[in-house]
Amino acid sequence: MSKIEKSFKGTVSVVGLGVGPEDLTEAHREAIEVAEVLVGGKRQLAVFTGQSERTWVLGANPATTLEAVKQEAGGKRVVILASGDPLFFGIGNLAVKVFGPERVSFLPNVTALQKTFARLKLPWSGARTISVHGRKPMEFFAAFADPGCIAIYTDPKNTPDRLAKLLLEFGMANRKVAVVEEIGSEEEQCWETDLATAAGKQFAPLNVMVLYPLEEQQGTIRFGLEDEQFRKEKSLITKKEARALILAELQIKEDAVMWDVGAGSGSVGIEAVRIAPGFRVYAVEREKGRLEMIEKNSQQLGGFGLRTVLGEAPEALQDLPDPDRVFVGGSGGSLADILEVVEKRLQPEGRAVVSVVTPETLGRALKFVEHTELAHEWLLLQLSRTVPIESGKKATPGALMSRFQPQTPLFLLSLWR
Repeated sequence: MSKIEKSFKGTVSVVGLGVGPEDLTEAHREAIEVAEVLVGGKRQLAVFTGQSERTWVLGANPATTLEAVKQEAGGKRVVILASGDPLFFGIGNLAVKVFGPERVSFLPNVTALQKTFARLKLPWSGARTISVHGRKPMEFFAAFADPGCIAIYTDPKNTPDRLAKLLLEFGMANRKVAVVEEIGSEEEQCWETDLATAAGKQFAPLNVMVLYPLEEQQGTIRFGLEDEQFRKEKSLITKKEARALILAELQIKEDAVMWDVGAGSGSVGIEAVRIAPGFRVYAVEREKGRLEMIEKNSQQLGGFGLRTVLGEAPEALQDLPDPDRVFVGGSGGSLADILEVVEKRLQPEGRAVVSVVTPETLGRALKFVEHTELAHEWLLLQLSRTVPIESGKKATPGALMSRFQPQTPLFLLSLWR
């Protein structure tokens, strides 16, 4: 028995094949040659026909296949073929879960992503990578709000042309796009174009898509939008300084669900999804006109991941997923009923913030905290902004004079489980 055979005896080796034949090193080939059980996709297995006692095809349900391999293979040497790096959007994590970390070893290789950026001659150290395989647009679209470079592993449904159309629909035309097709093969092609052109083109099924900003877009602000950037009804908006405090109290995190109750202009929810990729906000508003305003604000300002819900709380909350975070900006006199629902359905370690402006709402909030089991804290925001003073007779010509003008005091009730 060779040294290679001894080292792989009784183990499960996940071997990355790279992108093309030239990526296979001697170590990769030797690992495959000693396999007693070979697992992989049809195209991968076709390259190594006859090199093992038993082969398994990874079909539509890889977890089921690997469980069956585990039961049958026993102590045999199992090699799982993967493309690129098995632990980078690959089968590596699943292999560890099925066989256990003590049995699994990895031999990674160059990824399609690395070669894509090499073809484009772009650095990828700061790029964000997402996979849209088997996902609905609302599950991943929030990531597109990232102003930087984004690399996308597409699938047969979420194709580059479809994604380009979605980006245009949501007002994100100021992006460059590159698509590298059939990378590593003789049919490889690289396209660099604008979104409008990409939206009207058909691409080969195997591809990597890259979005990157125009030069004038680089450094886009992700947090701290000006109030004037939002469409709003009269002056009804949670002001910028208040939004900053509210979002800090909510402790926004990725891949969480938030209810924005009485969303108004949607300013709090929109800033939340811009901060945290994968964050999902359900903006609940009873006024149809305001709901349409929220949708326009969301499209214009990159509030991807925000969904609007027409209805009055607490009834409109019934069919929503249980929240990790809740912001109540408007309650329409139903604050007590809304907070009862929040207390029942708030997830473990969940947080909620209630904005209180009127004495009547303050009274209802105070009654709630008398009996709630949620931990709570009150905050009072008293803010003044400078406004110009009209020049009087004694003012120096051309001098800029200003005074502090107090804003409406804002009480915030912060709750957490």
